[in-house]
Amino acid sequence: MSAANFPPEAAPAHGAHPSVGYRLRCGRIILESIPLEDVFAPRAGQAVHVTTVHAEIFALAHEDRRLEEILARSRNTIDGRVLQGVCKLLYPAYEITRQNGSNFVDDLARHCQRTSQRLFLLGASEESNARAVTALRERFPGMEITGYSPPISPYPFDLRANEQILERIRHSRAHHVVVCFGPPKQEYWIDDNATPMASMGVHCAYGLGGTIDFVSGLKPRAPKWVEFIGAEWFFRFLCEPRTRFFRTLRMFKMPFYAARTERFIGPAEGNHGH
Repeated sequence: MSAANFPPEAAPAHGAHPSVGYRLRCGRIILESIPLEDVFAPRAGQAVHVTTVHAEIFALAHEDRRLEEILARSRNTIDGRVLQGVCKLLYPAYEITRQNGSNFVDDLARHCQRTSQRLFLLGASEESNARAVTALRERFPGMEITGYSPPISPYPFDLRANEQILERIRHSRAHHVVVCFGPPKQEYWIDDNATPMASMGVHCAYGLGGTIDFVSGLKPRAPKWVEFIGAEWFFRFLCEPRTRFFRTLRMFKMPFYAARTERFIGPAEGNHGH
């Protein structure tokens, strides 16, 4: 469907949540601006791969062919404020919803609490993972949540180590799996393991980068005003300059890739995929 078949007057008023939402193109990536309940909803027989796309993942997807192919299959929400701003420039007549990865996990936990579904946190250090599990249990009483921190190693993982991860997920009987290996490692892992996770009853798997460290309190979150002005990336760079130097440089390529957008916006397709 072209933009001509989806007129701006169909867009909801500012602040409203569309009942279906939008699919839109930015650069070579199809993004979705949809209600969270649609993001969390299962599809029969699938473990839905949800990618929260920020400037770094966006740039990587234009340089890494495999990641681009993964994002063509996954459900891609808009994470970063900068990417949201670019999308608003491309589609000024539409309400573009941002779903920040670190806030996203609270919404997911609340969904699991309300629907009696189980959540599994995968990644970060053993201490950070354990603290994050405890923090979410305290914030959302009654929610079933477990986690596991596998030994840090290059990807792809050793077969035995990967089987151990899958066994932990199987034992947890999780409906939702949050994977925090950092991009693109987490996206590769989810894509490679979507089929076995689906067979275990996992509804959705989410690549959420540093979220476990933020929830645990071991790494600081940017102040709200910093996040509001779109400078969260700079705050994180100041906290970890060596670790994030080259990652930050990559982010600056994002506007150049976005400038090549062949504009398209249309209604989201609910739970039927792209």
